[in-house]
Amino acid sequence: MRLPLAALIVFSFGTGVAHSAEAVTYVGSIGSLPVILELASPGADGLRAGRYAYLAKGGDIPLHGMKVKDPDAMLLSEEKPCTEKLCKTDDGDVIDVAPIAAEWNLKAEGSGERLLGTWRDKESGKTLQVKLVKKGKRTISDSEPDLLAALDPSYALTGTDQPMVLSKDSLPYDFLKMDRPFKQGVTTNLGDRSYRMDEDSRTGLSYPVVLSIGKVDPAPINRYLAQQRLQLALSAFSCMARAYLGFGWSGQDAEGTSGYDGGGSVTVEHLTSRLVGIAEGGSYWCGGAHPSNFGDHRLADARTGKALVPETLLRGWTATNGDGTVVDPSTVADPSLLSFGPSESLIQFILKNREKFDDETEKGCGYEDLIRSNLAVYFNADNLVFTLQGLPHVIFACTDDLLTVPLKDARPLLTEEGDGYFEVLDL
Repeated sequence: MRLPLAALIVFSFGTGVAHSAEAVTYVGSIGSLPVILELASPGADGLRAGRYAYLAKGGDIPLHGMKVKDPDAMLLSEEKPCTEKLCKTDDGDVIDVAPIAAEWNLKAEGSGERLLGTWRDKESGKTLQVKLVKKGKRTISDSEPDLLAALDPSYALTGTDQPMVLSKDSLPYDFLKMDRPFKQGVTTNLGDRSYRMDEDSRTGLSYPVVLSIGKVDPAPINRYLAQQRLQLALSAFSCMARAYLGFGWSGQDAEGTSGYDGGGSVTVEHLTSRLVGIAEGGSYWCGGAHPSNFGDHRLADARTGKALVPETLLRGWTATNGDGTVVDPSTVADPSLLSFGPSESLIQFILKNREKFDDETEKGCGYEDLIRSNLAVYFNADNLVFTLQGLPHVIFACTDDLLTVPLKDARPLLTEEGDGYFEVLDL
């Protein structure tokens, strides 16, 4: 990711807007169109940058500042989306200085709590009023020299010992981006439980919203699902932003799209008053040698909304940290950062009872090795399913479910904690 204008333009701003290694979020409008804005505090060289998005579109647009004498004033240059003609030389090299589409002229009020001013189209001269109100701030990397890169949401909580759980405090700008109505899907009823798949028209991605879950309050699990929706959408918004030089445009076809080739797919696999399981799958490509095919199973406690690692609910799994040291998952803040491997007895159980495929598939995939390195588990309706997960692109077709065990017969495989999550085992 580049900051093409960093050596050319910079702005300064009065007290109250941002501090060292912070980014401040504003919400408001350009003309009649709702927008959100995030501004980084100056880097070591005194430079600042920002990003903004129209809520109806979602993709970020990079902003670069210019020097002004008035400490309460701000001049920003807004990048223009790249094309081959705009952003490449006659020799086919990517240019160093981004094309500019518009200029912002803002003034701070109330110690930076409000920003007022104008947005002007550089070509037509069309001018619109800008009104913004401060809504939050967050800490950003103070070691990243590229300020647009420092605003990347993937930096949130990096390098801390806290679980990677997105929140309005850790990513106020990105949460505001999701604070809009979605297209409501059809309600699926499952007795005293029901859910709906709501679509974000900006990305084409649908995600579940739990409407009822027995006598349990659905608010905690919906908070979990909302942050999972955001995590899935972040890649789409990131790819949209790559229409701009400052966010990494290089001329590949997918840049400026959602990146989800054919759309990502999300399904509800397990829904009870104790446990909720979902599956995310699809293909994502925003440049590079090949698409990233993915199929991930996610699990959460329905009563608390706390994410769960399914392997922690079963016997026969060993957890190791990044150093390869065996650890007790219950002593780790975020068990999802651990690696889980099956014991030899569990491997033999899977090998003995798993589904067998045709000879060509068996030979090409080498399932015994994959079971040792990529075995995973998820819950589907009333079943415990052993599967393969995290396979590289070249053998992604080997991602198969290997063994399905009805939950009523799964007690010997479950820990005491895992046993308590399934009503069928209450007898």
